[in-house]
Amino acid sequence: MNTNETNSPAKIEEELFRLIQNEIGNVKFLTETFVHENSYESGKIIFNKVQNELFVQNLLIFPVLFNQVFPHIDNEFYIPTLIEILKHKKIDPRIRLQVTRLLGWKGSEAKEAIPHLVDYFKGESEVNLFTAIALAEMGYEKSNELIPTMLIALKKGKLYTTRINAARILIRDKNNLKNILPNLIDALENDQDFRVRQKIARYFGEINDPSAKKALTKAYKSDSHPVVRTVAHTSLDDLKKL
Repeated sequence: MNTNETNSPAKIEEELFRLIQNEIGNVKFLTETFVHENSYESGKIIFNKVQNELFVQNLLIFPVLFNQVFPHIDNEFYIPTLIEILKHKKIDPRIRLQVTRLLGWKGSEAKEAIPHLVDYFKGESEVNLFTAIALAEMGYEKSNELIPTMLIALKKGKLYTTRINAARILIRDKNNLKNILPNLIDALENDQDFRVRQKIARYFGEINDPSAKKALTKAYKSDSHPVVRTVAHTSLDDLKKL
């Protein structure tokens, strides 16, 4: 077989899906090497595939796509491919959550995805909560509309990362911080995961507010986790410099 035949789009697609299928049953991370070496062609293939309703309903294939394919496809196809997945209204919530997370990480680069996300930020499901976070990261213009869902995410998010991201975004909203601060203080005092309390304690080091300082002092003296106490102490020192 000559080189042109080996590198033809049809052969690349055949080999790509042979590797993906093998990874489903026996992870060897061979797919990501192949995609890295054929990033443009692989991106184009996957972009075309995700437009098919049946393809995006194949839950077995998506762990391989998320872990070994998407990180290595050409940038030209990365965001458009994720958006194409969102266009399918019946996709599994777990897939929508992961796609939304990936788009949120791209921030303003992914703002073209906003119209496909705005229907999914009201409510208490993890998908809705993370959609609000992603929209905030992308620069959604009607940011005040996101606050109620953000507050739910801060208190009820099942994933600790959901609660941390909600806290981070709420704290940077200086216009509404006075009204939001009691919720953040409550999370600092009562969240069961020390990682959430630690992050909020760190964020409070940037807020020159008496109630935030009081909450940090309490965390420094009495939080059950040494990491939170240490971070609270550092933030109190930072506040002295403001």
